[in-house]
Amino acid sequence: MVQVKTFYAFNDLRNFSYLIFDDQSGESWVIDPYEADPIIDYIKKNALNLLGILNTHQHHDHIRGNAPLIKAFNAQVHKLHGKEVINLNETTQIDPLDTPGHTTDHKAFLLKTGTGPWSLFSGDTLFNSGVGNCKNGGDLGMLYKTTLNLSKLPRDTTLYPGHDYLKRNLEFALSVEPDNKSVREALKLIPEVSPELRVALTLGHEQEVNPFFRLFSEQLRKQLSFSEKSLDDEAIFFKLRTLRDHW
Repeated sequence: MVQVKTFYAFNDLRNFSYLIFDDQSGESWVIDPYEADPIIDYIKKNALNLLGILNTHQHHDHIRGNAPLIKAFNAQVHKLHGKEVINLNETTQIDPLDTPGHTTDHKAFLLKTGTGPWSLFSGDTLFNSGVGNCKNGGDLGMLYKTTLNLSKLPRDTTLYPGHDYLKRNLEFALSVEPDNKSVREALKLIPEVSPELRVALTLGHEQEVNPFFRLFSEQLRKQLSFSEKSLDDEAIFFKLRTLRDHW
């Protein structure tokens, strides 16, 4: 069975790193390592075989742990191109998705299994109740199109983002859609545990609480001073992201 182990870095950026592994074969892959030591310890303790490292993009906090992992296990960074996939076993694979926006070459990774829901490792493209910024070489138009594409994935897809911005993003979501009961409830239910121990949420949940998935909301449009009849979703997305940049 393929499992996902979450590692949380207690730093100002609140990074998540992930280890995907098959508990039968022991083969494993790391996504966006920040702190290498806990990952190295876990791999050794569980007698796993690290086959490689996947990075969603090249910002330092997503590749910081590459070098120590390469040194410890002689595992290399893999860059998947085109239709190239990683087969974990007969029923499970990792597919790369082109997800430009936060950076122009950003990729996400979709863990697809024939026995259960898929999982999306979204890096800095999609967060719980938010999306990435475009402050360091990104493109907002690309991010809009990418977000639209990700919103079409199955609702039961589990979301594994690159950072824990859950509480702050929900507070922003409430500011632009104050009558959204799902957002209010989500804020109340944030568990008082380490982020790495939280149960991962789904894209179906994001449809209820993520304002960047809810451009259709009449209240959101009114809060942003858009006409209810306006069909310019991209303009709404741009304004939302600009507001979030300064919020």
